[in-house]
Amino acid sequence: MQVLFLWDTEGACSAAQAQQVVNDGTEDDIIRREAVAMAQGAWDGRAIADKWVERLAPQWPVRRQPSVDRSLLRLAVWEMTATDTPPKVIIDEAVELAQEFSTANSSSFVNGVLDSVLKERVALTGEGSQEPGATSQK
Repeated sequence: MQVLFLWDTEGACSAAQAQQVVNDGTEDDIIRREAVAMAQGAWDGRAIADKWVERLAPQWPVRRQPSVDRSLLRLAVWEMTATDTPPKVIIDEAVELAQEFSTANSSSFVNGVLDSVLKERVALTGEGSQEPGATSQK
């Protein structure tokens, strides 16, 4: 999230800036690489994520969202569509980060938008419609 926030503030993706942020965050090389890869994926997919969020929350277009919220939403939407991480985990993490780093109303906003994204994703793909360990009835 911090890398995305920095890139959003700068208006450009910089590998050197990303590396500095992750180097300051951890000494674990695997975590560093994964963090940069996630940020890059979310940055590359930001136009799609932004359109999705603006459609679901038209009263809060991207330009009006706090930068932290915008970064969290971009990362969460990318992670929901590009990884195997359970969507509920992604939403919970994004809400916790919003509570810690953004405005008083941000956690509710982030939760509502991501819940709507999840519902649409399930409706469109059928993925994530069951809890882990559940079996489908045929």
